[in-house]
Amino acid sequence: MIINKSNLLIILWLVLFLSGCASSHYSVLQAPSQPVTTFNKLEIANFKSNLKDEVSIDLADRFAGRLYRAIMKERELHPDESVFEEIVLDTDDVEGVLLLNGTVISFEEGSRAARYFIGFGAGKAYCTIQAVFTNKETGEEVIRTNFDGELSMGLFGGSPEEAVDAVVKAFITYFDEYFEKEGLKPSKT
Repeated sequence: MIINKSNLLIILWLVLFLSGCASSHYSVLQAPSQPVTTFNKLEIANFKSNLKDEVSIDLADRFAGRLYRAIMKERELHPDESVFEEIVLDTDDVEGVLLLNGTVISFEEGSRAARYFIGFGAGKAYCTIQAVFTNKETGEEVIRTNFDGELSMGLFGGSPEEAVDAVVKAFITYFDEYFEKEGLKPSKT
């Protein structure tokens, strides 16, 4: 089969149409005050929501477990890269524990129809979670970071859950880049 320009454009359009256009990123709001290598355990606390709608509250209630499963899957794939000996959802331990508290600060389901029929940003779904990493023993804030995900188009408009999946991906990317064996270095101020 010979592929001409019009067939190639149709194929490219179908690939873009059938795949979701979710993106993710993070923004460090407070640089680390101490290296994460001083901690041997990461505790992921239940997340909260600043938003009062049921969907956002439900998202916050489910997010810690969702993030925990993604981190554990990543640890299986790359067992020698984690700075932490353990990742837990709850522990009575305080010594050597970096506590992750997260808050849903924005969530918009957007318009599935607009994403489907118009795409390219119309009806965009997005989610932002602010994460505060704290030394559980001292209560000192170690790092503060925002994690963002958005979905601008996807198969049949895509699901707003894809924006949430993008936030999880932003967390994993952040951990891959900064929470590996060399650990985070304190900021130079």
